Amino acid sequence: MRSLKPLLAVLYSCGFLAGFNENLMNMALVSVMDSFAVTAITAQWLVTGYMIAVAVVVACMAFLYRRFSLRRLFLAATLLNVVGSVGGLLAPSFVVLLLARLVQAMGTGVLIPLMMNVIVDRVPHGRLGTYLSIGGSMITVGPATAPVITGFLVSWFGWRSVFVVPLVAGLVLMAAGAAVVRNFKAPTAAAFDLVSVLLVAGGVTLLSMGLADIALRPLVGVAEMVGAVALLGGFAWRQKRLAEPLVSMAPFSFRSFWPAAIVVVVTMMTYFSLSVLAPLYFEEAAGLEASVAGLLMVVPVLANATAALLCGRVLDRRGEWPLLPAGLAIAAVGFATAMAGGAFDCFVAVVAGVLLGYLGTGMVLSPAQTAGLRRLPPSLNAHGVTLMSVSLQLSACLGPAAFVGLMSAGSARAAAAGASAGAASSAGFAWAMAAALAVVLLGVVCAVIYARAMAREDAQ
Repeated sequence: MRSLKPLLAVLYSCGFLAGFNENLMNMALVSVMDSFAVTAITAQWLVTGYMIAVAVVVACMAFLYRRFSLRRLFLAATLLNVVGSVGGLLAPSFVVLLLARLVQAMGTGVLIPLMMNVIVDRVPHGRLGTYLSIGGSMITVGPATAPVITGFLVSWFGWRSVFVVPLVAGLVLMAAGAAVVRNFKAPTAAAFDLVSVLLVAGGVTLLSMGLADIALRPLVGVAEMVGAVALLGGFAWRQKRLAEPLVSMAPFSFRSFWPAAIVVVVTMMTYFSLSVLAPLYFEEAAGLEASVAGLLMVVPVLANATAALLCGRVLDRRGEWPLLPAGLAIAAVGFATAMAGGAFDCFVAVVAGVLLGYLGTGMVLSPAQTAGLRRLPPSLNAHGVTLMSVSLQLSACLGPAAFVGLMSAGSARAAAAGASAGAASSAGFAWAMAAALAVVLLGVVCAVIYARAMAREDAQ
């Protein structure tokens, strides 16, 4: 383990940077909207489009992890991050900015599952919860920290300055990785299936578009979602019939895995949506400067990080019960509080709700991933990591698309009824929080059933 620590330190740092990049644009969306004269629905594609690209690359990671060496994958991923950061810094138009974000996303799509694969392959399973939770906290603290840092950067230097952070960090990590990242396994021959990639790319894109459109254009949104289900269903069907699938569906046959993936989807969807919606509320409804809105995220960030680090140890020692249900129950209270704050124009209630939402999701996200992965046979580790990472990225891109769409629709209805711009934004926020609360409550039910089943299995 001692020889593994320098490698893990670099990979954990890359996980933080990858997570940071996911929320890199949140505090800059309003400025980007003004700079390029685009709407909130268009601007949020800097978040959603990024996550779609990450999801597609992550879906390829079982193949990439087998086919290429650890060192080559690491250097390629960090180089993509640097190139994308330069592109964002210099982007002359919204289209170029979006393309730069997609290049960044390709690096992120490699770095996060690469870190998880190394942990699952090299760390004893009795300590898997602790080490995966450290990695998970880096992935979640990164996007939670991003609004704090980028809020000041946007206020002081403009939105382009946010790309300086991943540019400098990427160069430093590339240099550090060149010194410590060594190969511990030989690449093996693996088949790449382009049709599978196209199916998952089309499915995730249509699903994101459908969720964004459903509130404002219901028929269009439903049609897009039907197409998405067809494409993603085709992807899953094809994987079962390929001799060498892009990613094996076998982990879903384990009852210890698929319910954990559902809990991960619920947790990440609501957590990541809160990370997008809270800054929009603070700036548009409360009228705060981006720097002040970022400062308001400091305590929730610390709560999320502390919960993530502590609860990995709790999982190793005590298992899934009652950790997973308790975390989602706290998150549900947070979303209910934020919803009430938005509906009744109570700023303090919104801040308290955001804090509880961050705390509860921090308690669940990494432990739920560990719970699903630690019972898989070693031959399915890479595929399990890929499927869990795809679940993470799908929920991270679908959540903002759905909830920003709901917030925009709610704001439009309130404005049409005569509400002021701030009041309309607050009403839209409350509407989005109500939908998020419903999703979290379903997650609580799933977590209770799953955690009790795993407790009974461990007791036997």
